[in-house]
Amino acid sequence: MIYDAFQESFVKSCRCVVNDYVIAVKKMTCEILELLADELKLQSRDTLSKMLLDEQSDSVFRVNYYPPCPELQEHETKGKKLIGFGEHTDPQIISVLRSNNTSGLEILLKDGSWMPVPPDSNSFFINVGDSLQVHTCFKNVQVVKAMCTS
Repeated sequence: MIYDAFQESFVKSCRCVVNDYVIAVKKMTCEILELLADELKLQSRDTLSKMLLDEQSDSVFRVNYYPPCPELQEHETKGKKLIGFGEHTDPQIISVLRSNNTSGLEILLKDGSWMPVPPDSNSFFINVGDSLQVHTCFKNVQVVKAMCTS
């Protein structure tokens, strides 16, 4: 019985912390979307952020962890065992990423080369998604990226 009460209390505490974090990240994301709307000279500053706040919004909060996986095929150029997503774009308006000091994020440059993005536990990385591209008639630059850890 003691374990059950402790476990229930722990789960409630974790739920509160996660909910507070999600609310803070969502608020930050709305502020970023409003700044983007200003720069894109959209009619209304909340054109993009209200999509995120809409009750029918399909916005997703996802936590990914990519542990090294030696069973995966070797990366041709680096000779390392990798796990993660290959080359891709994101379907959202924007993606908000936090590295937690995990390296592996790379962006594709215009010359076709890949540039690693150094991890920074004090920063969020903002990637432009396909939906923003379409919504703004491709006024901004799409970022193609890959995520892998070794």
